[in-house]
Amino acid sequence: MFKSFLRSISVSMLIVGTVIGAGFASGREVVTFFGAVPNVFIALIAGAMVFGCSVLFLFVGRRVQKTDMGEVNGAVFGKVRPIADVFMLFNSVTVLGAMLAATDSLAAEFINIRPLTSIILGLLCAWIAVKGLQGVIKANAVLVPIMIVFLCACTLSAIDFPLKAQGGSINAYSIILYVAMNMILGGGVLTTVHKLSPREILLSSAIAALIIAGLLVCIMGALQSCAAAHADMPMLLIALKSGRVMYMISLPVIAASIFTTMLSAFKSVYDYIHGFVKNKLISAGIVLVGGLAVGALGFTSVVNMLYPITGAIGMLYIACNGWFLIRTRVKTKVKKKARRIKTKVCKST
Repeated sequence: MFKSFLRSISVSMLIVGTVIGAGFASGREVVTFFGAVPNVFIALIAGAMVFGCSVLFLFVGRRVQKTDMGEVNGAVFGKVRPIADVFMLFNSVTVLGAMLAATDSLAAEFINIRPLTSIILGLLCAWIAVKGLQGVIKANAVLVPIMIVFLCACTLSAIDFPLKAQGGSINAYSIILYVAMNMILGGGVLTTVHKLSPREILLSSAIAALIIAGLLVCIMGALQSCAAAHADMPMLLIALKSGRVMYMISLPVIAASIFTTMLSAFKSVYDYIHGFVKNKLISAGIVLVGGLAVGALGFTSVVNMLYPITGAIGMLYIACNGWFLIRTRVKTKVKKKARRIKTKVCKST
């Protein structure tokens, strides 16, 4: 029972670590999708959708029983797998590039030596990702709880209470696009997790959804209390409102959020490339170069221009995974019914 709970917690940290990237932790994603003063109720809707998507992807992983993104796409998309692979690769490389660019932006708070900082973090990421999914899960299990605590501290100290729930308007399409953008990367990783029971799937998804919704409430509340939407990383200005100490705390928090999402993005692309290029070092090198090329556009540019595109792709990806589960469920029921009928006929004869 205790081991089952620990598995659920570790997977929930994987989900949270995938979603909480630099765009999330810096507040840039929230501003891009929901405006400078977002409505706090959006966080609750987004949390519910994260739960649904996490459950979907984990059940797909349980059904497919594959170990990398390419194999999962082959099972889910069949003959159109190459198209799905291209879309997934575009998304993962986009996120990887954004995280690498965010690394340089964060380091520039002290010294601008780009792209050296992103190359160093990218190499560390490559080393862990090459070790496999367990390395990614362990890294998230250590870093994500620390990120959650300090992100809450940074935002709550900047919020002017009582918190105003009503900010901007609630745009359903923006919420769907936002969640789809975040969860398509999670899908590439979660669908390779196939050892969870249905109970563990529901528990890990619920824990992750509650954490993400709570953090979104904190970030949106802080944005309402501090005019920081114009900044490359609004969270840095929000933290600075509470003093230099909180500002210094926010830097490693955002750095950790960059790294956890970078890990998931790197592994998704690496698994696919490694299917064609068998040398691990060459595969990792190709992934890193591709990410650095996208990151050269700059953090804000990648988030503003490419993230909405990945959101639209994510909506289609989620729908296809849902259809796969329905289709395979129906086939399973038909086969079971056919076996029962055959058994009855054999017994009657």
